Amino acid sequence: MKFNVTEDLMTGEYEFGPLNISGDETQGYRPFQLMVASLAGCSALVYKRILEKQKVAYEDMTIEAEVERSDDSVRKIEKVTLTFKVTGKDLNQEKLQKSLHTASNNCSMVQSVVPSMEVEEIVEIIEA
Repeated sequence: MKFNVTEDLMTGEYEFGPLNISGDETQGYRPFQLMVASLAGCSALVYKRILEKQKVAYEDMTIEAEVERSDDSVRKIEKVTLTFKVTGKDLNQEKLQKSLHTASNNCSMVQSVVPSMEVEEIVEIIEA
């Protein structure tokens, strides 16, 4: 990875194009947003793979993230809650939650930040 740093912006050069990072949301993604996106993205990809292996059929999946940050000047991320909203018919809550727990244990991004940051992952079923 290569990053170019300017006065207000840092740009990462990637195969799929540039990624602008900035403390100013009008200039690029804020670092904490990228951290949360990494946690959600990794968990979702591992979770999706587990559900496919278990032949769990669902119609749609979205993730909502809530972030709790410290009140001090550092504004450290203390907790991220990821709510996986899975839409489908006849889905089993216990099976989906257990599979998500397995995904979390196998997600390199989540395991990289735990225990310095709490990551809670919840499944919410939406009947189709």
